[in-house]
Amino acid sequence: MDSKKIHVKSPLGEILVRMDELDPDGWITFPTTPLRQYFLWVHPDTGASIALVEFPKGSGIPVKHTHASNQFMYCIEGEYEYTDSRIVLRPGDFYMNPKDNAHGPTLAHQDSLLLEIYDGPHYYEKPEYHSDETMIVPSAGKRP
Repeated sequence: MDSKKIHVKSPLGEILVRMDELDPDGWITFPTTPLRQYFLWVHPDTGASIALVEFPKGSGIPVKHTHASNQFMYCIEGEYEYTDSRIVLRPGDFYMNPKDNAHGPTLAHQDSLLLEIYDGPHYYEKPEYHSDETMIVPSAGKRP
């Protein structure tokens, strides 16, 4: 796990992260889509995490996929759509996707900023839109 790309490295104690104190070099840019991700916190043992995810207008996740844990999204700004289900997130909207539920692809209709939370590891295996450098959170999940 590349600890330089995680804002808070310890799961213990209270933490406060201010938006104006984010390290510009802490953002992770994905290789096949202009998505950027900033990990605010990662539990080193479970892979649970909290991150900001930024999608420029017209970008998104290109394929249907699943996660090895529950995924929670809160839209801070923009308009972000899960195109198969036609679920559209707008500022103030909350989205929950249960572990192993196939979802996507997605499309940002506007520049979008989302808070993304996982209660465990993100994936069983590295998805095609990730690289080794973007797979910061351990993929320790096991298929049922």
